[in-house]
Amino acid sequence: MAARPALFGGIAVFSISAGLVADNALNRQAGPHRHPMLVTRDVETPPALAATRTAQAAAEPAPIGNDPRIIAFALVRDVQTLLAEQGYYEAEVDGRAGQATDLAIRAFQRERGLRVDGMATPLLLAQIRAAGQVEDIDPTQVASLETAGVASDASSGSGSDMVRQIQAGLADAKVADLQADGILGERTKAAIRTFQALESLDVTGEPSQEVLDRLRALAADD
Repeated sequence: MAARPALFGGIAVFSISAGLVADNALNRQAGPHRHPMLVTRDVETPPALAATRTAQAAAEPAPIGNDPRIIAFALVRDVQTLLAEQGYYEAEVDGRAGQATDLAIRAFQRERGLRVDGMATPLLLAQIRAAGQVEDIDPTQVASLETAGVASDASSGSGSDMVRQIQAGLADAKVADLQADGILGERTKAAIRTFQALESLDVTGEPSQEVLDRLRALAADD
């Protein structure tokens, strides 16, 4: 000890400190530490705390933004609302794709020269909105497009290569069920108006290089 007083003094201080810490931990604690270093079994949650957590979980809204059922409900409801505004749908707007919704969609598609399938889709919703935005379409004459439009197609001038390409592009894009005959009739004009509204172009109903270029770009993306 006389030869190494610092060493033995350090050992003595360490031993005394360790003893005090051990005595404090074993004999002078009123209860278990909140963060024990060693856990040998699960600590049960007190009933009051468990009830509080359950109430908080129930109060928090469930994430519904990506729920396909809610998305489909909202889509059908919007389709019903717009079709009702345009006089196609007369039943209750309930967001359910029933027989009344199917018949209304088919009537709209048939009278607009679109592909008739009765399905509520985002494309259909955009087409209904576009039809409502086009001011120069007379709703009282739309019902005669299927018959009168054919006659107009046959009597409105000679064929055009641009019109033929636009008709083919509109058919490929499923905007309208058209024949690429190059004749600019009422059905073709109505389809062009719908496409222009969908693509945020000037709604004129007339064939143009802008319409053709946009159709080609969409075909290239597919």
